[in-house]
This record gives sequence, C-alpha cells and structure tokens, in this order.
Amino acid sequence: MAKFKIEIDSETCLGYKECGLCVSACEESIIVPDEKTGKVKVDKTREINCDGLGACLDVCPVGALKITSESGFSCGGHSGNPCPGSAVKSFNRSEQRSEMLQNKETESELLNWPVQLHLLNPNASYFKNADLIIAADCVPFAYPDFHNNLLKGKVLAIACPKLDDTKDYMLKIRQIVEKNNIKNVTVAIMTVPCCSGLYSLVNRALDGLDVNITKKVISLDGKLMD
Repeated sequence: MAKFKIEIDSETCLGYKECGLCVSACEESIIVPDEKTGKVKVDKTREINCDGLGACLDVCPVGALKITSESGFSCGGHSGNPCPGSAVKSFNRSEQRSEMLQNKETESELLNWPVQLHLLNPNASYFKNADLIIAADCVPFAYPDFHNNLLKGKVLAIACPKLDDTKDYMLKIRQIVEKNNIKNVTVAIMTVPCCSGLYSLVNRALDGLDVNITKKVISLDGKLMD
C-alpha cells in the first residue's frame, strides 16, 4: 500500500498536451500522460515512490490534483486543503499604496506569485500582454533599487543559470512569451561570468519572435551598469 495516494480529477484536468506541467514536475514519474483520454493518470506501479512533497500540486493551474496520506491528511484539489506556497496569485499594488505610505514602509512592486521559473505556469492570467522581467536570483539582493527601478510594472521570473536545472527553461520562456503576446522582456543579471548564460538562454529561447529584449547588468557592489 502506498504511503501517499495521488488523485486526479480528470474533468478538471486540462490535459497533458494543453498543460502537462504535473508530468514534468513529478520527479518520480508517477504522473504520466493518458493517451486514451488526453489527460494525465497515475502510474500505480510507481505510486509507492511518492514523497508527498507536492511538486505536482504546485504547478497545476486548476487544482486537479490531490495527495492523501495514510494518516488521512490531504493536500490540493478544489475540495482538499490548499497548498498556498506556490499557488498562483496576483497583487493589486494600488490598493495597498496608501496603507504602506501611512506606515512609512517601502512598498513591494511584486505583481505575481510564484516567481521561480520552474514553478511558473505559462497559462497564468497575469502574463497576458505583460512586460516580463527575468532576473538572476542574486540580482534583487545585490541591487537595492530593484523594486522601483527594474521590477515596477513587470511580471517577474527568477532563475540561476549556474545552479538550476535549466534544460526546460528555453521551452518554458518561449511558451510564456508566445502564449501571452509579451512584447518586452528585460533580463537582469550580475557581472559574474556564469550569469551571462541567462541572457544567452533567453535570446535563444525567443529567437524568431517579435520581442524587444533589454539587458540590465548589476555590479557586485550593487550598481546598475547597463
């Protein structure tokens, strides 16, 4: 008997051709395409390997997945307990501005959640006709004016070309831009050599598309150089 059981709502599921993000997210290859229905299904021979961490739940845009443990705990799905850590969210910053000013706090310009490129869903509504910024992980920490000068008004994706498994990044970036009529992409990187790989990756991913790509470079002491 599996320690964790994965349930899939086939009526809610968008299908592995339209979405398929859960198939890619499941490192144990438990969730697989169902050729008969066009949806996804659980490979019962592998279900015993489920670690229960819910990477598949994090990327599903419609809540079609649910994980239940032997103890009765459930996570995901429209009727189960949500997993908010990577749930898709948009933020209306204009509604929060007056409150932030009254409290003398610096206002965040973040418009979307999640932000890590692996977790982003190309079908998320906040991408539609948006300006996109793809930033190396270190940039927001090194550049003190990141929110006001680079992030404001843009949807964010973060990635590290040195430490991340980037084999699927080119396809993900192209899907995000093509599906959502994105015309402006900013790539923010550090001056270290490995960071230039992110700018190169974005250029290759968007080759042939009508997109304006702007490069911003941050020095190690936090200065905007480019």
